[in-house]
Amino acid sequence: MATTKPLDQRSWITDLMLLGVWLALPYLVVGIFWADAHREHLGQLRGLDAAASWVGEVIAWPVLVFADVDLR
Repeated sequence: MATTKPLDQRSWITDLMLLGVWLALPYLVVGIFWADAHREHLGQLRGLDAAASWVGEVIAWPVLVFADVDLR
């Protein structure tokens, strides 16, 4: 029975993390474009409220696309 070496396990974990980054990158890019295209309400907000609303739109863009709502 073969045993896993610590270096083999580290490579597997690194590969899994790299896969997560590659899957998250397009999601975040689309979210940034979505938030930039729907920023009209951000002119009314200031400081932390504006930042939180922008981050919320970047994260929740799939829901916002299908639900057709604005985060305010």
